[in-house]
Amino acid sequence: MKRKSILATFIIFQLIFCWQSILCWLMTAQAQNSRAATAASYLDRAAGWLSKGELDRAIADFDLAIAFDPTLAVAFYNRGRARSQKRDFDGALADFDRAIQLDPRLAQAWANRGGIRYVTGDLDGAISDSDRAIELDPRQALALNNRGLARMDKKDLVGAVADFDRSLKLDPKRAETYYNRGTARYRQGDLDGAIADRDKAIKLKPDFATAYGDRGAARLAKGDVEGALVDYNRAIELNPASSIGHFNRALVWRKKGDWARALADYDQAIALNPRFADAYCHRGLARLRQGAAGAAERDFARCLELNPELRANLTRQIKESKPASLPR
Repeated sequence: MKRKSILATFIIFQLIFCWQSILCWLMTAQAQNSRAATAASYLDRAAGWLSKGELDRAIADFDLAIAFDPTLAVAFYNRGRARSQKRDFDGALADFDRAIQLDPRLAQAWANRGGIRYVTGDLDGAISDSDRAIELDPRQALALNNRGLARMDKKDLVGAVADFDRSLKLDPKRAETYYNRGTARYRQGDLDGAIADRDKAIKLKPDFATAYGDRGAARLAKGDVEGALVDYNRAIELNPASSIGHFNRALVWRKKGDWARALADYDQAIALNPRFADAYCHRGLARLRQGAAGAAERDFARCLELNPELRANLTRQIKESKPASLPR
């Protein structure tokens, strides 16, 4: 009888232990599900903020999503996108790194990390990441565009145009890719192709100030001075704080022999960017043409102080303009 009592007690104890284990497992699973649901909720809200351009709010919610579920590759990826838009490239790179560690087949993360590597000057890294993104997803238009940019900077213009062509077949509504292909074509000497691509970029994005400016450059190279002036005026209207816009328009005024307006634009370019070496150089040349040798000398001195590598080119241009002594 005593033995039966002990056995019954043991069985009851085991049942209680099993029930406690099951209950503990259920509570753990419930907690995990709750955390996952909370993470997903923050992730959804963050995506909404990101789509509205509310970057700080998006990042705050991505932070919370990651705190509840640090295995969410997509949360790191999207936080990296938000950080890259805020030009926090180090933070974006770290997020894309982590997203790739968690999900090595996330093509978008490879493509975006390639973009960050491009803007930070790591051209080989940009090409390598873009290659991997395209390998994972051959329809990665962004990766093709990013690889085209890196190839263009490495002076592989044929390869760059080929990448931009493929990217545009996949995403023909992206103004920036037309603009990029236009830049590659301009560097190839294909001025008509460059103008055509800038036309498409502007049609898709009418407030694309840089596209107007670069179309103006291609038109000026073709001898269309009036067309260039129209484009430069529009570029400055859209972005009056652009020093390069005023610098470029000054070149048109020089072509037209309007030195007063050229000087006014050089003045504005320098006011907007006091370290714009080329602007000092060209303003000095304009002043030299107007007989203001002393003011020209001061501009030449400042130009070479900012960029000594311009000396040879400046010397040549001074000789072509009017004899003047070069600052030592």
